[in-house]
Amino acid sequence: MNRSLTIRLFMAVVIGMLFTFPSAGFADNVLIITNKNVSETTISKDDVKSIFIGEKTDWSNGEKITFVTLDEGKTHELFLGNYVKRTPAQYSRFWKKQIFTGKGRKPKSFKTEEGVVDFVAETDGAIGYISTESASNKVKVMTIK
Repeated sequence: MNRSLTIRLFMAVVIGMLFTFPSAGFADNVLIITNKNVSETTISKDDVKSIFIGEKTDWSNGEKITFVTLDEGKTHELFLGNYVKRTPAQYSRFWKKQIFTGKGRKPKSFKTEEGVVDFVAETDGAIGYISTESASNKVKVMTIK
């Protein structure tokens, strides 16, 4: 077998493995974090979306979910694009419509990632998102399945 073909096969296997195993709670440098008392350790992208559009309101043990967002910024944009499949403007319009029709209340939001971490750490059932640079041992990082 020639060297070029061997290298291509090796690269194909490595790339395949990256897409096969669950990721460790992040997509494009975004971590999904929860309060340490949340019993789940893994979460699907679909469940993240359902939580952040107000459809999923309870954890599997019946505990109420409190989700928080960032006001703006790169991490906010990446999170919305990767998990909620909306732009910040679309997400804002979505919540304005929910409020106007009486179907929901605007989620609590923070200007800083430190604010998100502190709120999630102090609030039972809380979930939020931060950049990998803001990782903290005060909260649990969810594994995305």
